[in-house]
Amino acid sequence: TESGGVGLELWTKGGGEDGADFGPFDDDETRMFYSDVPDFLTTVPPALLGLTQDDIEKRKAENLVKFGSGFDNVPDDVESDNTDVAASSEEQLDAAEQGEVKESEANGETAEANKDTPHYKLMVLLEQELPECCRREQIDELAEKFCTNHGSSKNSRKRLTQALFLVPRTRLDLLPYHSRMAASLSRVWSDIADTLVTDLEQQFHGQAKYKKNQNIESRLKTARYIGELTKFRLAPPMVAFRCIRRCLDDFTGGNVDVACCVLESCGRYLYRLKHTNEKLTSLIEAMMRIAKAKHLDERSQALINTAFYTVKPPTSGPKKQTKIYPPLEGYLRHLLMVRLQPTESSISFVAKQLIRFPWGDPSKQCGALICRIMLKTCRRGRYKSIQAVASVAAKLRRHKPEVCIR
Repeated sequence: TESGGVGLELWTKGGGEDGADFGPFDDDETRMFYSDVPDFLTTVPPALLGLTQDDIEKRKAENLVKFGSGFDNVPDDVESDNTDVAASSEEQLDAAEQGEVKESEANGETAEANKDTPHYKLMVLLEQELPECCRREQIDELAEKFCTNHGSSKNSRKRLTQALFLVPRTRLDLLPYHSRMAASLSRVWSDIADTLVTDLEQQFHGQAKYKKNQNIESRLKTARYIGELTKFRLAPPMVAFRCIRRCLDDFTGGNVDVACCVLESCGRYLYRLKHTNEKLTSLIEAMMRIAKAKHLDERSQALINTAFYTVKPPTSGPKKQTKIYPPLEGYLRHLLMVRLQPTESSISFVAKQLIRFPWGDPSKQCGALICRIMLKTCRRGRYKSIQAVASVAAKLRRHKPEVCIR
């Protein structure tokens, strides 16, 4: 952490090419969103967190090991290849969502009687304020509010985890902000992020058991959510790899969409990390081989190509060098190709400027230069500029007849 800062610094600047200064991210704004999160262990009093000073020092040391040493540290589970995940069934997931709705309705009826209780304030925070957070500043303020008023209660953290988990499948815009809130609070209480990642992975594999396309929106939401948590380094990279591998086992129908969604969400991030580049590259190569062997339709092939080029953008060719003109010719091009408009004031201004050129200097050859740029303006410029160039030539005829003769 930097001295005097208000958040944990999860990135170490270093030299290099291909965006290495931003770590695995494409620009500085994206890096700040996913790496610089509030440090509530420093800004919130320990009494409000329900932690002792020893607990806070211990959490800070754990956070430094996990988040504060750049992106080169290899998580323990990246090297493991364990694919045993308890998969939740679709019926269990639906029942859990319905039970949560019924519970919230019952809580709402009882809370109307007393609106000053912490239970009611937490319900307002989770059901009204949380779905409206669509900016980084808003979600950070809400996370601090929860941390100050409700974070010390284990039941409140369970309710928050459930609210973060049950994102409507049509509100994909909330996923980055919910993930940021989980990342901020996980620096204080690790049970929030651990439970959220476990539930999402179980949901992903539970939904994958059913080959019906009716739940494709829910599957895409779960895949994108896991990708966001991966970029916040809450979900280990192996979670995303297991999800992709599960889709490659039956690479047809909705599995194509889901695998491409995971790659579009966190593929570029994992590709830029040293310890996950090799595994991700092998998975992408396997996906391209399977797609070629199965002869997928045009839509699926377009999704695969989009995901592939999102992870590995095509290298652009050498940039065309801008030609540098002499000062006189550059100013002449500016007058005729930029400033000149088909209006009387513009034509008069350009004509007066051309008359002021150093016509008496034989080395400048102003007449030949002006004629050449006028013809080039008519060939490459706008159609309306032809009339304007002709009007400028007519105004020059009285003072410099050589322009019209040429």
